Amino acid sequence: MIENTHGINRAKIIDTNINPEVHKSPEAQKLKESCQQFESILWAKIWKDMRNTAMSISGSDKQRPFHQIEDLSLEMATDDLVQRSEGAGLWKMLYDSMIPKLAADIDAKARQQADTEAAHLDVQA
Repeated sequence: MIENTHGINRAKIIDTNINPEVHKSPEAQKLKESCQQFESILWAKIWKDMRNTAMSISGSDKQRPFHQIEDLSLEMATDDLVQRSEGAGLWKMLYDSMIPKLAADIDAKARQQADTEAAHLDVQA
């Protein structure tokens, strides 16, 4: 939820009561990596399009013998930017919006496993 205070938008923090251990799980690490990869791909696409537009306006886009290397270096730079400096934070917003669902899934799976083990113990007794 966003609140407008004196012309300044401020995001309200919503308490999700997520167990901090969830963020250490392999699933959460995969989610984080996927969100970071998404942001990296998005920035690379935006920057490539901006570069291509600038080159087409200037007329210098006709002869680019190293365009594949340029594209690769741009992709590598965006990967590094997102990994090192946390990028623009888009990955974090995506992660924060998806982690409650992941936490609920992990919790449901743990409850289901506990129920299965309890039922198994009841059968043995």
